[in-house]
Amino acid sequence: MFFSIKAMPLKTLVKIGGVTNLSDARYCAGMGVDMLGIRVIQGQASYLAPQQFQEIRGWISGPLIVAELYGITQREDLSSILENYKPDMLEMGLAELEIMSTLPLPYILNLGENDNVDHLTIQPDFILCRTLTNNLGSVPLILEVESQAQVNDALTNPRVKGVAMNGSPEVRPGLKDYNILAEILEQLEVDS
Repeated sequence: MFFSIKAMPLKTLVKIGGVTNLSDARYCAGMGVDMLGIRVIQGQASYLAPQQFQEIRGWISGPLIVAELYGITQREDLSSILENYKPDMLEMGLAELEIMSTLPLPYILNLGENDNVDHLTIQPDFILCRTLTNNLGSVPLILEVESQAQVNDALTNPRVKGVAMNGSPEVRPGLKDYNILAEILEQLEVDS
């Protein structure tokens, strides 16, 4: 089966990370989210097994799939991730980037407040950050937001090309609370 509804146009690029359930994936695809992040390293919080992911992927269309590589310890593990998840992009922090000599896909680099990009050998396509600091270089930014006020700040900053939020567990299969996620996505809808 395949689920598709008309996606709403959004004012900026939107990435939802840590997606673990069909409810989040369908809701986000229907709202016009650009990227869905899936945790692909077993043992990490919000890990989604390949079979579970394939079941979800069969029900959505639209968003790019981002393999979130947090916790990867060997570059060799990337081959099976690419095969099992078939992502469009990768996402990682500096620790994960250090074990990569090359990357086969575009990637998002998640930086902490004190991290910088001065020594990078593989240029990211986006930098995901929680705060805007001066050491982020010239790469387009995706700002992690948790409130409508943060979204307003992001939309007025020319360096910020998008916003990011995280999915959350279902109360039970098919039952989900979208409070903050819904408020922010509705705020980002383009007025018709």
